Amino acid sequence: MKKINFFTALVFSLMTLWSCQKSDSSEIQMSQLNVSESVAVVASVDEVEELMDQHIYYTDSFFDFSGLTGKGYASNGSGFFTPCTTIELVTIENSATVTIGFKEGCTDAYGNEVSGTITLVRSIANDGYNFNVTFTEVSINGYVINGTKTYTRIAANSNGNPEITSTVAMTVLTDAGIITKTGNKAIEVSAGNDTETYLDDEIPIRGASTYTAVDGTVISAEITRPLVKLASCRFISEGVKQLNINGAVSVLDYGDGTCDNKAIVTDSEGVITEIELRKGRRDK
Repeated sequence: MKKINFFTALVFSLMTLWSCQKSDSSEIQMSQLNVSESVAVVASVDEVEELMDQHIYYTDSFFDFSGLTGKGYASNGSGFFTPCTTIELVTIENSATVTIGFKEGCTDAYGNEVSGTITLVRSIANDGYNFNVTFTEVSINGYVINGTKTYTRIAANSNGNPEITSTVAMTVLTDAGIITKTGNKAIEVSAGNDTETYLDDEIPIRGASTYTAVDGTVISAEITRPLVKLASCRFISEGVKQLNINGAVSVLDYGDGTCDNKAIVTDSEGVITEIELRKGRRDK
């Protein structure tokens, strides 16, 4: 019951934040968009969250609090973090705080423009696989993220792969205003975990989420075939998500594994539309 009360309070706080915050995006409202446009907004929210998850994974998974080991936090042996990324570790008794920041004009490994602060707090114990993350004015190509996620790391799931499950309550400033996302998902590294470089990692994603716009539009979504993020590719390149928009079910298909910025939306009437992934906000 305590977890439910805390989560409810957190969501209420986030919704209060976006209802009071003046959006500098366009005047477009979610209710004015057609199905493919609405799905494209949801996809943009998912894409920026997925990139934040990569930052968390490639930070936390490399810490051994008897020293810094793994794919090379100290030397950035993984190659994921660009030189304009700053990572600071502060330990107090049994707690560790990791702060990820970005210098002015920073671009990440995929060429995205990034800024803001990500703060990760976890126990120092080697079995401390539960941690909390706060996103503060994190901007990716003009999409501004605020909110929190709770993560649980699993050293080896039923497939023998490392896995992170998470619960999210965050807001994202999009071209259609501020969207609040709540939900849960799991990511695993199904290939590449035994090498230093991040570029051969393959990351399947599962989960379900709800997206609420300022104008009251609510979209629920569930991944029906795991989304696949190849770390060598900027985009999600495979998998299927089913979305319920005002009672009508649409399907978002990311493709067959080809690395491109295209996805296919099929609405409830069978109309097929191609959308473009991870574009920057128009008025960023």
